[in-house]
Amino acid sequence: MDALLFELLPHIRQGHNCAQLLHILAQQASGEENASLLRAVRGLGHGIGHSGGPCGLLSGGATVLAWLASPDASEPHPMLDAMLNDYASWFMERTQRSGISCDAIVQDLAAAAGQNVQNNDKPPLELCGDLLSQCWARILELAEAYQLERLGY
Repeated sequence: MDALLFELLPHIRQGHNCAQLLHILAQQASGEENASLLRAVRGLGHGIGHSGGPCGLLSGGATVLAWLASPDASEPHPMLDAMLNDYASWFMERTQRSGISCDAIVQDLAAAAGQNVQNNDKPPLELCGDLLSQCWARILELAEAYQLERLGY
């Protein structure tokens, strides 16, 4: 098991979805806690409630970057749009075979692993775990590249 997933295991057992897991990592990295934000991003998980919407790692990653880029809640980082575009472009390139919807990504990952997952099932983290780790690594790269103060850059 990936070290990052092992670290997140207690949160996974509590039922946190992928968007929330990215926010948990961001809050840990920044030394801040924001339970209201964590509850709010729950709505991004599972393709926005199995609606066929985007993967929570895409939408959750975007909200993590926006949160990290606006530490005082006044003015966002002047390069926020460019940063979000960098993240979304990277994600779309990474998932180009399946697209950006949660269901399509899960189906693609399941097929590659020789598993069968029904739409509207909770995505198994063992399928999405590598993508989650890659998304977190990309968020950290962008935080450094755009010098996000909230993470000490």
